Amino acid sequence: MAVRNIAVTDTIEKFRTEFNAMTLNDFGDIGTLSASISATTIVGAVNECIAIISSTAGWTMVDSSSTTQIVGGGQQAHFLGTSNETEVVVSAGNVVTVGLPSAVSITTSLTAPTLTGGTVQITGNTISVTDSTVLNVAENITATGNISGVNITGTGTTHTLGTIQISGNTINSTDSTQMIVDDSLKVVGPLVAGVTTVNPAGSNNIESSTGYTIFGSSILLNTAKSLFFEGATADAFETNLTVADPTAARTITLPDATGTVALTNATGYATSTIFSSAVSLVIYNSAGVAQKTIYGSAS
Repeated sequence: MAVRNIAVTDTIEKFRTEFNAMTLNDFGDIGTLSASISATTIVGAVNECIAIISSTAGWTMVDSSSTTQIVGGGQQAHFLGTSNETEVVVSAGNVVTVGLPSAVSITTSLTAPTLTGGTVQITGNTISVTDSTVLNVAENITATGNISGVNITGTGTTHTLGTIQISGNTINSTDSTQMIVDDSLKVVGPLVAGVTTVNPAGSNNIESSTGYTIFGSSILLNTAKSLFFEGATADAFETNLTVADPTAARTITLPDATGTVALTNATGYATSTIFSSAVSLVIYNSAGVAQKTIYGSAS
């Protein structure tokens, strides 16, 4: 149909003629409209025709937001996946398969009650496995917070916590020759040590060689052990306190008194001061000069 135009200078007759021709020839007689069309307006009839056409020669796509798109005869619908996000496959039988690639990239976040990858499952803040009691981590783990566990077991030969290193049943430090235990330490089994220092920060350091065990308030020296006293001068001479090999249980009691211990081969200490009530025997030579004085108890 040709374009119809009425100029501002045209007469009413011109307008009437063009309008009648438009309604008769361009729009057509509504009386000749097909009975299958129920609309009484041009726009309504066009919409109704589109519905009829799409139901026979086309189809409609609808997404989750109820947005529709009609695909008519001769048109194509393209299903395109996004790299590392989705993949789409069109197959025979009018089948469209939408899935995920083997490697998926999510640019923002993924939220789900439970996430499962293989046999590893994440639920809330708990990571577990579905087919075993062991969760294997093949790479290093760096934690900015605390790590808590009932039992921590490693499969390697050496494990390091801070500067403390555990290798087999050996514990040592990686940056020092001394490890510090800041609380009480209880050893249930035997304690085997080289040179043991007791109270190192005090004024009276006590050192011993290997081979002693402490039982409550008693100190038991192992076989062939001695106590050495340096004395007032730190030199090459010490006093060695030892015992003869006992053939029975022996007890030596030091008295509740102040004095000097007398020895069998040191008679110079056997003076009258070691007896509570002493008498003396003086031996003189022929010139009347005293040679020896023997002290003994008066009782």
